[in-house]
Amino acid sequence: MGWIKRMRLKNALFAMMFFGLLLASLLSIGAFIGCNRLIQTLPQATASIEISSNPSVTIIHPEASAPPAWSQAVGSLLGVLLIALPILIFTLVILLTSILFYRTKLKEPLHILKSSTERIMQDDLDFVIPAPSGQDELGQLCGAFEKMRENLLANNQTLWRQAEERKRLNAAFAHDLRNPVTVLKGTAKLLRKGICDEQTIGRLEDYTLRIEQYIESMSSIQRLEQVSVQRKMIACDLLYRELEDTARLLAPGLSCRITMQECESFGTKTAETKAVGIDTSVIERVAVAIDHGLFMTVAENLIANGARFAERELMIGLEIADSFLLLSVMDDGPGFPDELLQNGPKPFGKVKQYTTYSRKAAECTACSETIMDDAKPSKVSAENGTHFGMGLYSCQTICLKHGGRLTLENIEGSGAKAAAFFKIE
Repeated sequence: MGWIKRMRLKNALFAMMFFGLLLASLLSIGAFIGCNRLIQTLPQATASIEISSNPSVTIIHPEASAPPAWSQAVGSLLGVLLIALPILIFTLVILLTSILFYRTKLKEPLHILKSSTERIMQDDLDFVIPAPSGQDELGQLCGAFEKMRENLLANNQTLWRQAEERKRLNAAFAHDLRNPVTVLKGTAKLLRKGICDEQTIGRLEDYTLRIEQYIESMSSIQRLEQVSVQRKMIACDLLYRELEDTARLLAPGLSCRITMQECESFGTKTAETKAVGIDTSVIERVAVAIDHGLFMTVAENLIANGARFAERELMIGLEIADSFLLLSVMDDGPGFPDELLQNGPKPFGKVKQYTTYSRKAAECTACSETIMDDAKPSKVSAENGTHFGMGLYSCQTICLKHGGRLTLENIEGSGAKAAAFFKIE
Protein backbone atom coordinates (compact mmCIF):
# COMPACT_ATOMS: atom_id res chain seq x y z
CA MET A 1 0.00 0.00 0.00
CA GLY A 2 3.02 2.24 -0.16
CA TRP A 3 2.05 3.59 -3.57
CA ILE A 4 -1.39 4.47 -2.23
CA LYS A 5 0.15 6.45 0.67
CA ARG A 6 2.25 8.45 -1.75
CA MET A 7 -0.78 9.47 -3.83
CA ARG A 8 -2.86 12.58 -3.26
CA LEU A 9 -6.21 12.17 -1.51
CA LYS A 10 -8.38 12.54 -4.61
CA ASN A 11 -6.24 10.24 -6.70
CA ALA A 12 -6.02 7.64 -3.93
CA LEU A 13 -9.80 7.64 -3.41
CA PHE A 14 -10.40 7.32 -7.15
CA ALA A 15 -7.90 4.46 -7.49
CA MET A 16 -9.24 2.54 -4.50
CA MET A 17 -12.86 2.98 -5.59
CA PHE A 18 -12.01 1.96 -9.16
CA PHE A 19 -10.34 -1.27 -8.10
CA GLY A 20 -13.02 -1.91 -5.49
CA LEU A 21 -15.86 -1.51 -8.00
CA LEU A 22 -13.97 -3.62 -10.53
CA LEU A 23 -13.63 -6.38 -7.94
CA ALA A 24 -17.33 -6.04 -6.99
CA SER A 25 -18.33 -6.31 -10.65
CA LEU A 26 -16.28 -9.45 -11.13
CA LEU A 27 -17.68 -11.02 -7.97
CA SER A 28 -21.22 -10.08 -8.99
CA ILE A 29 -20.80 -11.65 -12.41
CA GLY A 30 -19.33 -14.75 -10.82
CA ALA A 31 -22.20 -14.95 -8.35
CA PHE A 32 -24.78 -14.51 -11.14
CA ILE A 33 -23.24 -17.25 -13.26
CA GLY A 34 -22.89 -19.55 -10.25
CA CYS A 35 -26.52 -19.10 -9.26
CA ASN A 36 -27.71 -19.82 -12.80
CA ARG A 37 -25.67 -23.00 -12.96
CA LEU A 38 -27.03 -24.13 -9.63
CA ILE A 39 -30.56 -23.52 -10.82
CA GLN A 40 -29.91 -25.63 -13.89
CA THR A 41 -28.70 -28.52 -11.78
CA LEU A 42 -31.92 -28.66 -9.77
CA PRO A 43 -34.57 -31.33 -10.66
CA GLN A 44 -36.91 -30.02 -13.35
CA ALA A 45 -40.66 -30.56 -13.71
CA THR A 46 -41.64 -33.84 -15.69
CA ALA A 47 -44.77 -34.97 -17.50
CA SER A 48 -46.13 -38.57 -17.75
CA ILE A 49 -47.81 -39.41 -21.07
CA GLU A 50 -49.59 -42.69 -21.74
CA ILE A 51 -50.58 -43.69 -25.27
CA SER A 52 -53.49 -46.16 -25.46
CA SER A 53 -54.19 -48.72 -28.12
CA ASN A 54 -56.61 -46.34 -29.57
CA PRO A 55 -54.47 -43.89 -31.48
CA SER A 56 -56.98 -41.16 -31.03
CA VAL A 57 -56.76 -41.26 -27.23
CA THR A 58 -53.78 -39.95 -25.21
CA ILE A 59 -53.82 -40.02 -21.41
CA ILE A 60 -51.68 -37.46 -19.56
CA HIS A 61 -50.87 -37.68 -15.83
CA PRO A 62 -50.33 -34.06 -14.70
CA GLU A 63 -49.42 -35.02 -11.14
CA ALA A 64 -46.19 -36.53 -12.41
CA SER A 65 -44.81 -33.12 -13.82
CA ALA A 66 -44.36 -31.27 -10.47
CA PRO A 67 -40.70 -30.95 -9.19
CA PRO A 68 -39.79 -31.87 -5.66
CA ALA A 69 -40.64 -29.35 -2.93
CA TRP A 70 -37.01 -28.83 -1.84
CA SER A 71 -36.05 -28.10 -5.43
CA GLN A 72 -38.69 -25.40 -5.62
CA ALA A 73 -37.42 -23.84 -2.36
CA VAL A 74 -33.77 -23.87 -3.46
CA GLY A 75 -34.72 -22.48 -6.86
CA SER A 76 -36.64 -19.61 -5.24
CA LEU A 77 -33.67 -18.85 -2.97
CA LEU A 78 -31.24 -18.85 -5.89
CA GLY A 79 -33.58 -16.54 -7.78
CA VAL A 80 -33.47 -14.08 -4.89
CA LEU A 81 -29.69 -14.38 -4.65
CA LEU A 82 -29.37 -13.51 -8.32
CA ILE A 83 -30.54 -10.00 -7.39
CA ALA A 84 -29.39 -9.72 -3.78
CA LEU A 85 -25.82 -10.94 -4.14
CA PRO A 86 -24.62 -8.21 -6.55
CA ILE A 87 -26.18 -5.54 -4.33
CA LEU A 88 -24.59 -7.07 -1.22
CA ILE A 89 -21.22 -7.44 -2.92
CA PHE A 90 -21.16 -3.82 -4.11
CA THR A 91 -22.22 -2.58 -0.66
CA LEU A 92 -19.53 -4.59 1.15
CA VAL A 93 -16.83 -3.58 -1.32
CA ILE A 94 -17.68 0.11 -0.99
CA LEU A 95 -17.71 -0.19 2.82
CA LEU A 96 -14.38 -2.03 2.93
CA THR A 97 -12.84 0.42 0.46
CA SER A 98 -13.93 3.35 2.64
CA ILE A 99 -12.49 1.71 5.74
CA LEU A 100 -9.25 0.96 3.95
CA PHE A 101 -9.04 4.54 2.62
CA TYR A 102 -9.58 5.94 6.11
CA ARG A 103 -6.98 3.68 7.73
CA THR A 104 -4.47 4.24 4.95
CA LYS A 105 -4.84 7.97 4.23
CA LEU A 106 -6.75 9.66 7.06
CA LYS A 107 -6.26 7.92 10.39
CA GLU A 108 -2.58 8.71 11.03
CA PRO A 109 -2.51 12.40 9.97
CA LEU A 110 -5.83 13.13 11.71
CA HIS A 111 -4.52 11.58 14.93
CA ILE A 112 -1.32 13.62 14.62
CA LEU A 113 -3.23 16.86 14.03
CA LYS A 114 -5.67 16.18 16.88
CA SER A 115 -2.98 15.37 19.46
CA SER A 116 -0.79 18.27 18.31
CA THR A 117 -3.67 20.71 18.53
CA GLU A 118 -4.48 19.56 22.06
CA ARG A 119 -0.86 20.05 23.16
CA ILE A 120 -0.69 23.48 21.54
CA MET A 121 -3.95 24.46 23.29
CA GLN A 122 -2.24 23.52 26.58
CA ASP A 123 0.68 25.86 25.72
CA ASP A 124 2.97 22.89 25.16
CA LEU A 125 5.20 23.67 22.20
CA ASP A 126 8.24 21.65 23.18
CA PHE A 127 7.61 18.73 20.84
CA VAL A 128 7.90 17.81 17.19
CA ILE A 129 4.87 17.12 15.01
CA PRO A 130 5.79 13.90 13.19
CA ALA A 131 5.39 13.77 9.46
CA PRO A 132 2.98 11.07 8.25
CA SER A 133 4.21 8.42 5.89
CA GLY A 134 2.45 9.98 2.91
CA GLN A 135 3.06 13.34 1.24
CA ASP A 136 -0.54 14.12 0.37
CA GLU A 137 -2.60 17.14 1.36
CA LEU A 138 -2.87 16.01 4.99
CA GLY A 139 0.87 15.34 5.10
CA GLN A 140 1.46 18.87 3.84
CA LEU A 141 -0.99 20.13 6.47
CA CYS A 142 1.02 18.34 9.17
CA GLY A 143 4.15 20.00 7.81
CA ALA A 144 2.44 23.38 7.93
CA PHE A 145 1.40 22.70 11.53
CA GLU A 146 5.01 21.86 12.39
CA LYS A 147 6.21 25.15 10.90
CA MET A 148 3.49 26.97 12.83
CA ARG A 149 4.60 25.24 16.03
CA GLU A 150 8.22 26.19 15.38
CA ASN A 151 7.23 29.81 14.78
CA LEU A 152 5.07 29.88 17.90
CA LEU A 153 7.88 28.36 19.94
CA ALA A 154 10.39 30.85 18.57
CA ASN A 155 8.03 33.75 19.26
CA ASN A 156 7.34 32.50 22.78
CA GLN A 157 11.04 32.11 23.44
CA THR A 158 11.65 35.60 22.13
CA LEU A 159 8.89 37.01 24.31
CA TRP A 160 10.21 35.08 27.29
CA ARG A 161 13.73 36.36 26.71
CA GLN A 162 12.41 39.89 26.32
CA ALA A 163 10.40 39.56 29.52
CA GLU A 164 13.40 38.17 31.41
CA GLU A 165 15.64 40.83 29.93
CA ARG A 166 13.16 43.50 30.88
CA LYS A 167 13.05 42.19 34.45
CA ARG A 168 16.83 42.15 34.60
CA LEU A 169 17.06 45.62 33.12
CA ASN A 170 14.54 46.97 35.60
CA ALA A 171 16.41 45.32 38.47
CA ALA A 172 19.75 46.66 37.24
CA PHE A 173 18.27 50.08 36.63
CA ALA A 174 16.77 50.24 40.11
CA HIS A 175 19.99 48.94 41.68
CA ASP A 176 22.22 51.42 39.89
CA LEU A 177 19.96 54.31 40.79
CA ARG A 178 20.37 53.67 44.51
CA ASN A 179 23.87 55.10 44.70
CA PRO A 180 23.16 58.46 42.98
CA VAL A 181 19.86 58.77 44.85
CA THR A 182 21.67 58.18 48.14
CA VAL A 183 24.23 60.82 47.21
CA LEU A 184 21.48 63.27 46.31
CA LYS A 185 19.76 62.65 49.65
CA GLY A 186 23.01 63.31 51.47
CA THR A 187 23.59 66.45 49.43
CA ALA A 188 20.08 67.66 50.22
CA LYS A 189 20.78 67.19 53.94
CA LEU A 190 23.96 69.22 53.61
CA LEU A 191 22.08 71.98 51.81
CA ARG A 192 19.41 71.93 54.49
CA LYS A 193 22.17 72.46 57.09
CA GLY A 194 23.44 75.42 55.15
CA ILE A 195 26.53 73.70 53.77
CA CYS A 196 26.69 74.92 50.20
CA ASP A 197 30.22 74.86 48.93
CA GLU A 198 31.40 74.37 45.37
CA GLN A 199 32.06 70.66 45.93
CA THR A 200 28.50 70.02 47.10
CA ILE A 201 27.02 71.86 44.13
CA GLY A 202 29.31 69.99 41.74
CA ARG A 203 28.33 66.65 43.24
CA LEU A 204 24.66 67.58 42.92
CA GLU A 205 25.10 68.47 39.28
CA ASP A 206 27.13 65.34 38.49
CA TYR A 207 24.66 62.90 40.01
CA THR A 208 21.66 64.72 38.59
CA LEU A 209 23.28 64.34 35.16
CA ARG A 210 23.93 60.69 35.89
CA ILE A 211 20.30 60.02 36.72
CA GLU A 212 19.24 61.80 33.54
CA GLN A 213 21.62 59.63 31.53
CA TYR A 214 20.32 56.51 33.21
CA ILE A 215 16.77 57.44 32.26
CA GLU A 216 17.83 58.28 28.70
CA SER A 217 19.63 54.95 28.44
CA MET A 218 16.56 53.07 29.61
CA SER A 219 14.41 54.94 27.11
CA SER A 220 16.90 54.11 24.36
CA ILE A 221 16.63 50.41 25.17
CA GLN A 222 12.86 50.52 25.00
CA ARG A 223 12.90 52.36 21.69
CA LEU A 224 15.44 49.92 20.30
CA GLU A 225 13.31 46.94 21.29
CA GLN A 226 10.28 48.42 19.58
CA VAL A 227 11.97 49.50 16.36
CA SER A 228 11.29 47.35 13.32
CA VAL A 229 13.86 46.40 10.70
CA GLN A 230 13.18 48.22 7.41
CA ARG A 231 15.21 46.40 4.80
CA LYS A 232 16.13 47.94 1.48
CA MET A 233 18.79 47.33 -1.11
CA ILE A 234 22.00 49.22 -0.32
CA ALA A 235 25.06 49.21 -2.55
CA CYS A 236 28.20 47.95 -0.83
CA ASP A 237 30.33 50.71 -2.27
CA LEU A 238 28.00 53.22 -0.55
CA LEU A 239 28.49 51.39 2.75
CA TYR A 240 32.22 51.52 2.16
CA ARG A 241 32.22 55.29 1.66
CA GLU A 242 30.12 55.82 4.78
CA LEU A 243 32.43 53.59 6.81
CA GLU A 244 35.35 55.61 5.51
CA ASP A 245 33.72 58.90 6.56
CA THR A 246 32.75 57.48 9.94
CA ALA A 247 36.30 56.28 10.57
CA ARG A 248 37.69 59.74 9.74
CA LEU A 249 35.29 61.41 12.19
CA LEU A 250 35.48 58.96 15.10
CA ALA A 251 39.09 57.85 14.80
CA PRO A 252 41.13 60.97 14.06
CA GLY A 253 44.87 60.44 14.04
CA LEU A 254 44.60 56.67 13.74
CA SER A 255 45.87 54.66 10.81
CA CYS A 256 42.67 53.15 9.45
CA ARG A 257 42.43 50.30 7.02
CA ILE A 258 39.08 49.32 5.54
CA THR A 259 38.82 46.02 3.67
CA MET A 260 35.86 44.79 1.68
CA GLN A 261 35.42 41.26 0.41
CA GLU A 262 32.67 39.16 -1.11
CA CYS A 263 31.95 35.54 -1.78
CA GLU A 264 31.88 34.14 -5.30
CA SER A 265 28.11 34.15 -5.60
CA PHE A 266 27.90 37.93 -5.38
CA GLY A 267 30.03 38.97 -8.32
CA THR A 268 33.56 39.71 -9.35
CA LYS A 269 36.13 40.87 -6.85
CA THR A 270 38.30 43.77 -7.87
CA ALA A 271 41.07 45.54 -6.07
CA GLU A 272 41.75 49.22 -5.79
CA THR A 273 43.97 51.34 -3.59
CA LYS A 274 42.20 54.29 -2.05
CA ALA A 275 43.80 57.57 -1.14
CA VAL A 276 44.80 58.71 2.31
CA GLY A 277 46.54 55.42 3.06
CA ILE A 278 43.41 53.25 3.10
CA ASP A 279 44.01 49.87 1.48
CA THR A 280 40.85 48.09 0.38
CA SER A 281 39.40 45.46 -1.91
CA VAL A 282 36.32 47.08 -3.41
CA ILE A 283 33.06 45.29 -4.26
CA GLU A 284 31.55 46.76 -7.38
CA ARG A 285 27.88 46.70 -8.25
CA VAL A 286 26.92 44.59 -5.23
CA ALA A 287 23.87 45.41 -3.10
CA VAL A 288 22.51 43.85 0.08
CA ALA A 289 19.10 44.05 1.77
CA ILE A 290 19.59 45.51 5.25
CA ASP A 291 18.31 48.35 7.40
CA HIS A 292 20.74 51.09 6.45
CA GLY A 293 20.16 53.27 9.52
CA LEU A 294 20.54 50.44 12.03
CA PHE A 295 23.62 49.15 10.22
CA MET A 296 25.30 52.54 10.51
CA THR A 297 24.32 52.74 14.18
CA VAL A 298 26.21 49.51 14.79
CA ALA A 299 29.14 50.72 12.68
CA GLU A 300 29.41 53.99 14.58
CA ASN A 301 29.32 52.22 17.94
CA LEU A 302 31.94 49.64 17.00
CA ILE A 303 34.28 52.15 15.34
CA ALA A 304 34.04 54.59 18.25
CA ASN A 305 34.53 51.71 20.65
CA GLY A 306 37.67 50.56 18.87
CA ALA A 307 39.01 54.09 18.45
CA ARG A 308 38.92 54.71 22.18
CA PHE A 309 41.38 51.92 22.92
CA ALA A 310 43.39 51.65 19.70
CA GLU A 311 47.01 52.66 20.04
CA ARG A 312 47.94 53.32 16.45
CA GLU A 313 45.81 51.27 14.07
CA LEU A 314 42.16 50.47 13.46
CA MET A 315 41.05 47.88 10.90
CA ILE A 316 37.48 47.82 9.59
CA GLY A 317 36.30 44.91 7.49
CA LEU A 318 33.16 44.41 5.41
CA GLU A 319 32.56 40.93 4.06
CA ILE A 320 29.72 38.97 2.43
CA ALA A 321 29.67 35.24 3.15
CA ASP A 322 27.08 32.55 3.83
CA SER A 323 24.09 34.92 3.42
CA PHE A 324 25.52 37.30 6.02
CA LEU A 325 26.99 40.77 5.84
CA LEU A 326 29.88 40.84 8.29
CA LEU A 327 31.16 44.09 9.77
CA SER A 328 34.31 43.69 11.84
CA VAL A 329 36.32 46.27 13.77
CA MET A 330 39.74 45.35 15.15
CA ASP A 331 42.03 47.56 17.21
CA ASP A 332 45.53 47.15 18.60
CA GLY A 333 44.54 48.04 22.16
CA PRO A 334 44.61 46.00 25.37
CA GLY A 335 41.57 43.90 24.43
CA PHE A 336 38.19 43.23 26.02
CA PRO A 337 37.87 42.33 29.70
CA ASP A 338 37.50 38.61 30.43
CA GLU A 339 34.18 39.23 32.17
CA LEU A 340 32.76 40.83 29.04
CA LEU A 341 33.93 37.95 26.84
CA GLN A 342 32.38 35.40 29.20
CA ASN A 343 29.04 37.07 29.87
CA GLY A 344 28.54 39.11 26.72
CA PRO A 345 27.47 42.76 26.53
CA LYS A 346 24.95 43.73 29.19
CA PRO A 347 23.27 47.09 29.76
CA PHE A 348 24.15 48.70 33.05
CA GLY A 349 26.89 46.11 33.28
CA LYS A 350 29.44 46.30 36.04
CA VAL A 351 32.66 45.71 34.16
CA LYS A 352 35.71 47.20 35.80
CA GLN A 353 37.80 49.66 33.93
CA TYR A 354 41.28 48.86 32.78
CA THR A 355 44.08 49.83 35.10
CA THR A 356 46.00 51.23 32.20
CA TYR A 357 44.40 53.26 29.46
CA SER A 358 45.60 53.82 25.98
CA ARG A 359 46.64 57.19 24.63
CA LYS A 360 43.67 57.28 22.29
CA ALA A 361 41.25 56.58 25.09
CA ALA A 362 42.28 59.81 26.70
CA GLU A 363 42.23 61.74 23.46
CA CYS A 364 38.85 60.64 22.13
CA THR A 365 36.74 62.73 24.48
CA ALA A 366 33.82 63.07 22.08
CA CYS A 367 33.54 59.34 21.75
CA SER A 368 33.59 58.74 25.50
CA GLU A 369 30.79 61.20 25.96
CA THR A 370 28.50 59.82 23.29
CA ILE A 371 29.22 56.10 23.11
CA MET A 372 29.06 54.03 26.28
CA ASP A 373 29.81 50.33 26.13
CA ASP A 374 31.07 47.43 28.18
CA ALA A 375 34.69 47.68 27.17
CA LYS A 376 35.29 51.38 27.66
CA PRO A 377 34.78 53.66 30.67
CA SER A 378 32.42 56.56 30.36
CA LYS A 379 33.09 60.06 31.55
CA VAL A 380 30.24 60.02 34.01
CA SER A 381 31.32 56.76 35.62
CA ALA A 382 34.98 57.58 35.95
CA GLU A 383 34.90 58.02 39.66
CA ASN A 384 33.52 54.60 40.58
CA GLY A 385 35.05 52.47 37.86
CA THR A 386 31.74 51.38 36.35
CA HIS A 387 29.63 52.48 33.40
CA PHE A 388 26.28 52.05 31.70
CA GLY A 389 27.39 49.57 29.05
CA MET A 390 24.91 50.48 26.33
CA GLY A 391 26.94 50.58 23.12
CA LEU A 392 27.75 46.92 22.59
CA TYR A 393 24.38 45.87 23.99
CA SER A 394 22.63 48.05 21.41
CA CYS A 395 24.80 46.53 18.67
CA GLN A 396 23.92 43.06 19.85
CA THR A 397 20.20 43.84 19.87
CA ILE A 398 20.31 45.27 16.36
CA CYS A 399 22.21 42.24 15.05
CA LEU A 400 19.64 39.89 16.58
CA LYS A 401 16.85 41.87 14.93
CA HIS A 402 18.64 41.30 11.61
CA GLY A 403 18.83 37.56 12.23
CA GLY A 404 22.53 37.79 13.04
CA ARG A 405 24.73 38.08 16.09
CA LEU A 406 27.55 40.04 17.70
CA THR A 407 30.84 38.33 18.58
CA LEU A 408 33.69 39.64 20.71
CA GLU A 409 37.17 38.23 20.93
CA ASN A 410 40.70 39.12 21.87
CA ILE A 411 43.43 38.50 19.34
CA GLU A 412 46.65 37.59 21.08
CA GLY A 413 49.30 40.18 20.49
CA SER A 414 47.10 42.38 18.28
CA GLY A 415 44.17 43.69 20.35
CA ALA A 416 40.40 43.15 20.27
CA LYS A 417 37.94 42.34 17.52
CA ALA A 418 34.18 42.94 17.42
CA ALA A 419 32.19 41.35 14.57
CA ALA A 420 28.56 42.15 13.73
CA PHE A 421 26.63 39.71 11.51
CA PHE A 422 23.60 40.86 9.51
CA LYS A 423 21.35 38.38 7.70
CA ILE A 424 20.90 39.58 4.14
CA GLU A 425 17.87 38.71 1.99
